Amino acid sequence: MTRGLPRTLVRAAAREAGLAPPKAGLKTITSGQGGAFRTVFSFSAMPVPVTDALAYASQKIFDFTDGKVRIKGGTARLQFAVLSPRAATINDNAALTWSVGSSAASSATLASTMVNVLAATARTLDGAGAALSTASTADIAAAATLDGTTTPVDLYLNLALPTGTDIDADGTIAVTGTITVLWENWGDNI
Repeated sequence: MTRGLPRTLVRAAAREAGLAPPKAGLKTITSGQGGAFRTVFSFSAMPVPVTDALAYASQKIFDFTDGKVRIKGGTARLQFAVLSPRAATINDNAALTWSVGSSAASSATLASTMVNVLAATARTLDGAGAALSTASTADIAAAATLDGTTTPVDLYLNLALPTGTDIDADGTIAVTGTITVLWENWGDNI
């Protein structure tokens, strides 16, 4: 990162907007000021453990500061790889559904606040062995206002294997790619 004013503005935006929890394989850059922000989530083989008993998993990727958060738009392009042995855990050509929401996945069917930022997107894990799958893309389709005035809003990357026979034992999915979110913080009404 360059020194001087550009670095100072990036740091100020990050403090005003919120923070990404420290997580291997996740880098977050927030830019903007005055309540309008652009946050870019860069994933580099971020591991997401998936248990056989649940067939879904989540990773918290951002903590917004207090206030109403208006999601204005954004895009996503993600690839997935299975780090655990395919035949014994998450099978070849397993059906995967992913989304971004303000709550963690609580079911193999992603719905409601599990998908209120980026709708559920279905894909097949077509990468052989630990190779990356072909890219899966999605757009934030509808603007959404999330009420973080009582409790600050979080963002979660949610994964689900809705076909129970696609997972035979606990496994790990690695996420690679980028999600860009354009949003505003409308402040707290306290």
